[in-house]
Amino acid sequence: MKSQSVILGLMPLLAIARVPTDSVFTSSAAFAQSGARACNQLASVYPNDVFLPPSDTFRAESTAIYSDTCILSPSCVFEPSSAASLGSAIKIIKAARSRFAVRSGGHMPVPGAQSVQSGVMISLSKLNTRSLNADKTIASIGPGQVWADVYTWLARYGLAVNGGRYGTVGVGGLLVGGGISYFSSTKGWGCDTIVGYEVVLADGSVIEARANGRYADLFWALHGGHNNFGIVTRFDTKTFPVTSAYIGGAAWDGSDVSFQAEFISAFESYMAPGGGVDDPNVAISAIIGLTPSSGFKQLTSIQFAPGTDAKPVAFENFTALNAPIIQALPDAVLPWTTLPILLEQLGERGSRQIYSSVSFYPDPRAIRIANETVVELAVPVLSRIANSSIALTYQPVSKDWLKASKASGNNVLDLDPELGTFIAGLVTITWSNAADDAIINILTERIIRTIELRTRALGLYYPFIYLNDASPAQKPFRTYGGGRSLPKLQAIRAKYDPDRFLEYFLGHGFSLE
Repeated sequence: MKSQSVILGLMPLLAIARVPTDSVFTSSAAFAQSGARACNQLASVYPNDVFLPPSDTFRAESTAIYSDTCILSPSCVFEPSSAASLGSAIKIIKAARSRFAVRSGGHMPVPGAQSVQSGVMISLSKLNTRSLNADKTIASIGPGQVWADVYTWLARYGLAVNGGRYGTVGVGGLLVGGGISYFSSTKGWGCDTIVGYEVVLADGSVIEARANGRYADLFWALHGGHNNFGIVTRFDTKTFPVTSAYIGGAAWDGSDVSFQAEFISAFESYMAPGGGVDDPNVAISAIIGLTPSSGFKQLTSIQFAPGTDAKPVAFENFTALNAPIIQALPDAVLPWTTLPILLEQLGERGSRQIYSSVSFYPDPRAIRIANETVVELAVPVLSRIANSSIALTYQPVSKDWLKASKASGNNVLDLDPELGTFIAGLVTITWSNAADDAIINILTERIIRTIELRTRALGLYYPFIYLNDASPAQKPFRTYGGGRSLPKLQAIRAKYDPDRFLEYFLGHGFSLE
């Protein structure tokens, strides 16, 4: 489970930040001047919360990012201690006409999405509130913490929330992008259980957005609309009782061709009508990892089922697999937080990473097309690139999941349950040398385009790009609601950011285009 290919298969993907097009900001000198101006003014107001190079805090915060492709050189780091101080800072940054970026957990592997070259990097590290309402049905959580911290806190009360699967992932980025959870087949996307947001808007005002009232449109837009509308400083989300879960799976040596076929067959059986995917109480990821330079192949299954059933029938085809095991998960009923905390150990930094999203129906032909395309196209290229690996992660999105999401009535993804179950595929590549960036980007686009073309030809392509897994070249908002969500999102952005300050000066994983 600690191999590089597994690590790659388990992290979400986002994409490239938009750069301001204002002619005033066409030179690096202009960027540097505006960034320095904003930092100086911030430091005069918040001397204890602004950090300049080469201080230790500046260095630690500006490099607390998982992909080396994203480590840039901001003019300063600002750590707001409250929504009010962040709102005041936004006014200062706006007056200085400085670029800025916001970092939550630091997993976005996209230059400019969470840091900035000459500008203000805002770290949300101090916005780490955790509280429950009187009857413990709503948890209020700050964006500047990781899910392992949230889950450990909630476990004391026998509770959970519909958050991320991996302990090192940040709260903020996952939720504004949608969010895949262990509980999604009964709760929907992570954003579907949010009942309120505290948000700093483009003018620096701090507001509360809920399903009803003055900001109902903004509430909807924040359910998967990314950071295009403001900076969320608190999420209010529903809790539910969970104490234990079955946790199983393993990372197997995939060098044997016959075992590769058995593994794929086990997943096909899981995805077949009446298979494990139709059990809303379970979750699984199936991952194929390759290190082409060495020929190493690793096949991984991660299984989760809340409750006390120590032998969930849904996973029987995987538990029957027999091959050399590189590392096994417990295969036991344990405190449910065990799995995200175990996976927290996989969060490593120090490499270059890119992700990309492609979706298809759970037909055996499409499942095999994805695997065969990755092998066919990646091996010849990556075998020549040192310290490189690739992983294909199959993430089932069940019809029950889509029904639960639809019932919430609030997210911008707006996927039709009647189209049925599909697989949200994630392709992840890691490498070490910046000189290989262009080749990797081309390879990523080619793999995704080929899988789409091959599955589309068979009527098996599912027209959905998941934002948290998407590559820089992809346009996820065009696929949301069959294309209906984008114009509405653009109108809401125009309402809350009329002078386009956030659109042009805030780094985004994905803008509304």
